[in-house]
Amino acid sequence: MAEIVKAIDIAVPVEVAFDFVTNPDNGLKFMPNFTKFQAVGPLNRGKGARVEAAGTMFGVQYKTTLEIVEFVPNRKFVSRSTEGVKSNSTWQFKPNPDGGTEVTFASDYTLPGSFLGRLMDKLVMEKEIEKNTIQTLVNLKKILEGRPNLRAVQ
Repeated sequence: MAEIVKAIDIAVPVEVAFDFVTNPDNGLKFMPNFTKFQAVGPLNRGKGARVEAAGTMFGVQYKTTLEIVEFVPNRKFVSRSTEGVKSNSTWQFKPNPDGGTEVTFASDYTLPGSFLGRLMDKLVMEKEIEKNTIQTLVNLKKILEGRPNLRAVQ
């Protein structure tokens, strides 16, 4: 099992960040490699809500169903995959003194298979998932702050 944990500061109130991330209709807007992210069942969000997700990584298509197993408004939510790659993902939202939000994403996952699956994970997948996690948080920041991250040109 591998674990990835990354955080970013976003200059919006906690309520804005939490509302955006927990709305499944926004998933494709900020999470790379996903081609489907759709609520299924009677709940759109909150504990017990389910999301069908699909995507591509290294040219291989994957799909899974995520179930929200913990939901604390404006603080935290946890999803668990119920098929495909086994994973638990936790999003945490912490107010910053400046009125912004620290958003932390943590995921632990297990690739199917034997020794070869674990070796593939260590050699390739872990780095790719870490890269996608960073890109997810950067995309989220750009969307919520309403501007790209600009840098000085010399």
